[in-house]
Amino acid sequence: MTNLSWAQTLTPTSVATISQIQKAMITPASDAIFNVGRTAPTCDDEWQALENAAVVLTEAGNLFMMEGRRKDEKQWMEFTAAMVNAGTMALRAAEVRDVNGLLDAGNNLIDVCEACHQPYRDGGRAMGPPPDVENR
Repeated sequence: MTNLSWAQTLTPTSVATISQIQKAMITPASDAIFNVGRTAPTCDDEWQALENAAVVLTEAGNLFMMEGRRKDEKQWMEFTAAMVNAGTMALRAAEVRDVNGLLDAGNNLIDVCEACHQPYRDGGRAMGPPPDVENR
């Protein structure tokens, strides 16, 4: 078998679950971007770590679009495309050392996460802790 025919037989296959990708990739990467609001990067290593986090976040969105993971062809794909866009925005901001751009990307990401979590993860419940029963 030549390399070309070997490559033609490869088909991407989902291995990790959505939850595993969320825990291993999206949560740590998004937390790094969100934390810029608390502590701005001050050196090249910190900026590089943010670039890396943005790459992971963006590519995780692409993984969510794969056959076998996507929940539907409409809303799920729109939300994951928006996550990819927010990750790309964060990457571009990190590349040029733009703290405000990272903050904007983080705000966009929060909106996307909340919108997607309600129908797909939280059954319509808003993100955050459950309401306190005693204070109703």
